[in-house]
Amino acid sequence: MKVYDIKCPLCGTVNKNLYLDETNGWMECEHCCQVVMVLSADEISHKKVPAYTPHKFTLRFGAAH
Repeated sequence: MKVYDIKCPLCGTVNKNLYLDETNGWMECEHCCQVVMVLSADEISHKKVPAYTPHKFTLRFGAAH
């Protein structure tokens, strides 16, 4: 299985020895812990997935009334 060294598009940290084939292109940055989908191994584009804590979720979307 091929391994990749991918630079996180959010914080710039290089994550080494990732098995992107096993995770269908998804990776979690070792430094900032954000999850992104690597759309190409040469890092042309990425898809960000937001990660919310309960507090951030409440601030972002408001409490249900």
